[in-house]
Amino acid sequence: MLEYKSVGVMKRVSESITRIMDSLKMGETVLFIYEESLIPEFSFLFFVEYASRRGIPIIVDDILDSLYVVKQHLEFIGIDTSFFDDVTVVKVGGTNKVGNVYKHIPLEGAYREKYRLAVKELYKEKTNILNIVLGIENLFYLSTKPTDVLGVVSELISFLGEKSRIAIYLINKNIAEMAPINPLPIFERIASTVIYTESHPRKAVIRIDKCSSLELVGKSFIIEIEDILQYWR
Repeated sequence: MLEYKSVGVMKRVSESITRIMDSLKMGETVLFIYEESLIPEFSFLFFVEYASRRGIPIIVDDILDSLYVVKQHLEFIGIDTSFFDDVTVVKVGGTNKVGNVYKHIPLEGAYREKYRLAVKELYKEKTNILNIVLGIENLFYLSTKPTDVLGVVSELISFLGEKSRIAIYLINKNIAEMAPINPLPIFERIASTVIYTESHPRKAVIRIDKCSSLELVGKSFIIEIEDILQYWR
């Protein structure tokens, strides 16, 4: 079980994140776009903690060992990662298995079709899911064919409106923009909610650029690294 301390500023930040999450509707696609930092690690913790409080099952799409990287970084910081063992994972590519891996799909051949079938099977077992997708930008960075890019985009569109889940894509902005074809403009058009983070040496600014709950559009808040460490340690 993931444990945290409800203290001071971070309690208010947690409440802000909860407000955003509570505003989302089943079938939504959310982009959480970050610059190079530990933002994905701590964001992952917040999303898991939120789902735990709300009794929402989690499925993680682990693309090219991205979940392994998140886990290792959290352990280096000194955060207990034993809860990873209970997380249901659909793994695409990579070799380092983390969590309760439901299906491991090699990144070859008709992998997108195999992924779609695996997810559909899983959705029959679980409903009202929070689906956290890690590492999708790596597929674009490694793709050289427009058809590969269009295939992934089509996959994203096909799951928009899927009432079994809310999907959150954590995307590294630097990797996405360096890809042969930058997917961010297309992704932002498809997504119902777009959240950007700005990294600073000791803090991050979270900004809501697009949201299905219009009253949240343009809202932002600041997270200090010292408060994060107090919250999770």
